[in-house]
Amino acid sequence: MLKRTVDPTPHVASIPTPSMTYVPLGQFGQGGRRLTGSAQNRALASSDIEAVEQVGDGARTALTPSAQCGSDELWLWRFLLAGRPFGATGAAAGGPDDGATWLSAAEHALARRLPRTQMRHRFLSERIALRWIFGRWFRCTPAQAPVPVATPGVSSLACDGPHGKVWIDMAHAGLWLFVAMGQGPVALAAHAPTPVGADESATGALDPFAVARDTAHRLCLARLAGEGEALASGADIPLLAHPYVSVPYAGRTRYLYDMSVSSRLTVVAARDSIVHRMRAFGWQN
Repeated sequence: MLKRTVDPTPHVASIPTPSMTYVPLGQFGQGGRRLTGSAQNRALASSDIEAVEQVGDGARTALTPSAQCGSDELWLWRFLLAGRPFGATGAAAGGPDDGATWLSAAEHALARRLPRTQMRHRFLSERIALRWIFGRWFRCTPAQAPVPVATPGVSSLACDGPHGKVWIDMAHAGLWLFVAMGQGPVALAAHAPTPVGADESATGALDPFAVARDTAHRLCLARLAGEGEALASGADIPLLAHPYVSVPYAGRTRYLYDMSVSSRLTVVAARDSIVHRMRAFGWQN
């Protein structure tokens, strides 16, 4: 069996720097309508998804066209989790904007079968994020959104969108949930460094931030190639000296895009095609 390896020398010349567009989370799926006042503080509120505009004399209505994710685009979201999934939005427990009320009976039943609280929280937060995204995209309430069938432990999905098939991948890091979407297989990884003790730093140990970054890059490549988390550990060769590079892996060229939100958290996406534009909804360094 051939051993799959990563060329330690990244190829940078052929990769253009993608243009990054930051869009407030609440404006996704809103067309030209801008949120003002208190609506800006309710970015996840189901009451904000009404995307109907008056036509002519107001006797009839028409739906605003859904946004389209281009073949050379990568869409990204960052959701803050606190306690109950999306509890940081200030939604009243049990109210219409409480994400837990959007989920189906089957999703709640699947969550109850998971053995650990952390696993249940991860599963519920991913389902709520999908329902919010697809609810905005399809101009419907999150509870009615045509989300893919739930499978606990599976964060990479292929879905039918308003303009064709899209791929979604999700990653957790602390209180954050990251979601990536593109027209084609996409992988996403988020990794924080392991704290280094005083005795380790004194002996000249590897920079924990560099190690965490390298681990996230390798994990992202492995996930894109369908190898799960095979390369999540044992990474000792820095892959990237540049945030946008091509890397030969598993028999083809992969494209890595490092979008680290801070020096202490690496977030990286990988695709099999070049990305020219990134739209980051609610993602601001």
